[in-house]
Amino acid sequence: MSADPPVTEADRSALRSLRRRWLLTAGIYLAALIVAYWFLAAVWTPGRAGGWLLWATAMLMVELAVLWWGLPHNSPPTGDRLLPTFGYGTALTLTCGLLLMLLAGFLFVPQREPFGRGALAWLPALLYTLARLVDYVDGYVARLTRHETKLGSILDMEFDGLGVLIAVLLAIRVGHLPLWYLPLAFSRQLFIFGIWLRRRRGLPVYDMTPSANRRIIAGYQTGFISVTLWPNFTPPLSTLAAVIFGGVLTVSFVRDWLVVSGAIDPTSAAYTRTRAALKTLVEGWLPTASRAAGFVVLVALLVRELPAFPTWLPHLQQSAAASPATVAWLAAGVGVAAALPFLLGVVGRLAALGVATVAWLDVAANGLDWGALLFVTAIIVAHAGSGRWARWQPEEAILHRRPGEQPATEP
Repeated sequence: MSADPPVTEADRSALRSLRRRWLLTAGIYLAALIVAYWFLAAVWTPGRAGGWLLWATAMLMVELAVLWWGLPHNSPPTGDRLLPTFGYGTALTLTCGLLLMLLAGFLFVPQREPFGRGALAWLPALLYTLARLVDYVDGYVARLTRHETKLGSILDMEFDGLGVLIAVLLAIRVGHLPLWYLPLAFSRQLFIFGIWLRRRRGLPVYDMTPSANRRIIAGYQTGFISVTLWPNFTPPLSTLAAVIFGGVLTVSFVRDWLVVSGAIDPTSAAYTRTRAALKTLVEGWLPTASRAAGFVVLVALLVRELPAFPTWLPHLQQSAAASPATVAWLAAGVGVAAALPFLLGVVGRLAALGVATVAWLDVAANGLDWGALLFVTAIIVAHAGSGRWARWQPEEAILHRRPGEQPATEP
């Protein structure tokens, strides 16, 4: 599918202007590629840096091809007038693409010490996290500057899909994610292909109902994928997390597929009753019980470890962590600070991240023991919210919408 060629002189002039901007974008991408290669060649062997350059260059070509194809779509969402400039929102999306291009180069690196040592080991995680942060605000900037375009939407969707695929492939390659997680990286593409296939076969395709939770699930999914690139996020904890996050994502896509395929009618009384009951359980009682259970386990682990850290400290010393005692005390401090807010539901999702930090260290030191249970309770609260009897939840207004958008409406 491609846009019709420009039919007016104004459109032709705008397309020429956009092609000049494409050349400028290509120049910026190429300059970033050369600088990054020069940096990596100074710390890696030439062969390793050359492999990085090969993969990053392949990503550069893919992204520039997508941009070139999309130039005739640089018009407002509800109009056909071709705009001669990208706008700040699209510029941010292209910045996201640049970061993903640099990330793609790491697909070449060997599994042993894949990212290098020291600060360099965190570079892939930093690149993907920055890309996700830029992606979070690009649409808002486009709306704020009144320069929303079909091209911006195309680039946002394509770069988002490419970014997830690259990050998951990289996490699998270095052993942080199991191989079975790979199909989930294609879940959106498979969903769209399934819709296309139904239409091609003449089968009906129904509209998805609005859902405030869909955005939260997608946000936590990309956040989880970012964490999988951390050098110290390894099995068995990363495998446990993959089961949780992968399971939630699968349930979300299955539910949406049943709606668009007509297998369930989201307006029916039976569905409405069932959904309300599940919502009460999953978003009400389950996180409430998780807060209580997690608090008990957290206190038990802190009592066991403080003040000598009999299991945490030997693990940190063996893993060559910088200042093991300081790291142990910091983790304990995070746990103490998060305990009561987690129990009471005071900014519960944020407190859950602090609780998950303690669980992370405990699982690393002791395996899938009580720390694993603590981690599960924390992720439930982070995903589903604080549940019933939560005292203060200001984060809900942020998580349920993009910047500048009105709160989503539940069906």
